[in-house]
Amino acid sequence: MTMLDRMRQHKGWLKWSLALVCLAFVFLYVPSFVQQAPEVAGAMTDVLAQVGDEEITVGEFRSIYLQQLQSYQTQSGGEITSEILQSMGIDRQLLQQMIDEYAALAEAERLGFTVTDAEIRERIVSLPAFQQNGQFVGEEAYLQLLRVQQPPTSPAQFEENVRRSLTLERLQAAVTNWITISDDDLQQEYVNRNEQVRVSAISFRADDFREGLEANDDDVAALYEQDATDYLVPEKRRLRFVLIDVPALKASFTPSDLDIQSYYDNNLNRYTEPTTLRASHILLRNSADDAAAVQTRAEAIVAEARAGADFAELAREHSEDVATKELGGDLGEIARGQLTPEVENAAFALEQGEISDPVTSLIGVHVILATEKTGGVSQSLAEVRASIVDLLKQESADARASALADAMALEITTAADLDTAASRRSLEPQESAFAAPGEPILGLGFSSEVTTQAFQLAEGQVAGPIQTPTGPAFVTVTGIQDPYVPPLEEIEARLRDDVIRRKAFVAAQARAAEVVTLLEPAADVEFEPTALEAGLDVNTSALLTRGTAIPGVGLNAAVEAAAFALPVGETSAPILTGNTAVVLRVLERQEASDEGFETARETLRTQLISERQSQFYAAYMEKAKTKLLIDINMAAFAQAVV
Repeated sequence: MTMLDRMRQHKGWLKWSLALVCLAFVFLYVPSFVQQAPEVAGAMTDVLAQVGDEEITVGEFRSIYLQQLQSYQTQSGGEITSEILQSMGIDRQLLQQMIDEYAALAEAERLGFTVTDAEIRERIVSLPAFQQNGQFVGEEAYLQLLRVQQPPTSPAQFEENVRRSLTLERLQAAVTNWITISDDDLQQEYVNRNEQVRVSAISFRADDFREGLEANDDDVAALYEQDATDYLVPEKRRLRFVLIDVPALKASFTPSDLDIQSYYDNNLNRYTEPTTLRASHILLRNSADDAAAVQTRAEAIVAEARAGADFAELAREHSEDVATKELGGDLGEIARGQLTPEVENAAFALEQGEISDPVTSLIGVHVILATEKTGGVSQSLAEVRASIVDLLKQESADARASALADAMALEITTAADLDTAASRRSLEPQESAFAAPGEPILGLGFSSEVTTQAFQLAEGQVAGPIQTPTGPAFVTVTGIQDPYVPPLEEIEARLRDDVIRRKAFVAAQARAAEVVTLLEPAADVEFEPTALEAGLDVNTSALLTRGTAIPGVGLNAAVEAAAFALPVGETSAPILTGNTAVVLRVLERQEASDEGFETARETLRTQLISERQSQFYAAYMEKAKTKLLIDINMAAFAQAVV
């Protein structure tokens, strides 16, 4: 199964947490945590979302988005693209998490929570990333570790992130620390999770009973009179709109050879296979007493290794890197951004099999061997020309569409302005048919934002620019069709089908009740043979816990409740599930053990309290957010994920 398959199956898992402080500093490996965001249409300082008094910019969101995209691509070997993340809604989830964090900070400020400089200092010096042998590495090493991030991080920026993180922790603790769980609730939850039953199920689907059923005119008339409102046609609206067609703009633009060459030269890293390097090293740690002696030792090791000595044996004998010493100094496969700059530059400058001169870093002197080296090959311009042309055409189209939309927005106030502004730019106003909420709009396709705006406008008002699948649009309402119940003749076919469906469900229930009478006296060993003899399909399960699909039924709360409530050997009354009636027989029950509960008690208590705290905090913040002005600029959002 590919990484992409797993992502599709576990979309819930994909909602990654946006922890404000997630720097994994170590003293040899120093990964970059934010990649420089490439240019996008629109300014990086454009406001993407307003949360109370705070603003989330395109640049701020894009840094987080690209970080997550890079993480997915690293895990999937490049299989995950930006388009795939967007199709799965990851971009919207990330934005929502950022909005949630800003809202939480606003709530913390409202409640008066503050974090002192001393508390920030205490947290920083306690982070494992800034400790060596259980002690803080010192101010100079701390600043150096911040400087080697890509891009470098200032102490003020990092400490502000720590302040925000502590503030959020303090808010959540204040809101949820009162939550506990009683021993009775704890034991009941343990039983719910561990009790098991084995059942036989017989399902009677309404569709299997449709044959021979009819719906006469009286049946149809009675259903129409009884449930006419079930067939209500909702309000519909007709729109007049002007669409800025981005695909058409794209098709009309041809980038010059100079533009194509310039883009290729400036983005060569995009078309270059990453260099992968497997390396080993010998580390001699810095000595305050005699740095020169450490350097001399390193030079001697270099000479010995270049003379043919086994590098792995030299590492086991001399290296002071506990993590790699017994591995013969093997660092494994490394990529750009994983090592301190001094070590990284020296390692990647080596050819395969070459040994470096002594390299001095923050933590000592290294001797490096490049054991395997691959990649670093660039695709030619001819190979990638078509993709660059397409990208430049798209960028031009997006920029031109955005500029057109901005200019038209300044001119349009009334429906008459809409036609005038369109005419100046040779754009043709179009008219849609009547459409209800949730229906595609002829000429615009499906756009939830257009639908939302259209059903809020009064006739003659104009909204826009609104993002649609084809490009920005300006819309005005030219007609409103009130909701109505269609005459019987118009929906007669639907009514007849619904009559037959209801009769079939009644027949399924009646047959299920007959089977209960037939099977109720049968002992466990006779239940299935008796059912089979009656021509019934029986699905028998293995031992099941709550939340597990029952064979022939699937996941259904009513059926599950009956399965765990019935005594062993008893047959249920018909259980109605949608258009199916189910008959159950409980064959075996395995109770949750007291011994297991005692073993799992405290772990389960911690888990349940954490779950309840998370649920309460989420509900609390949803209510808190209703008191804040939260506004999202969808046009800026569309630009941010290009």
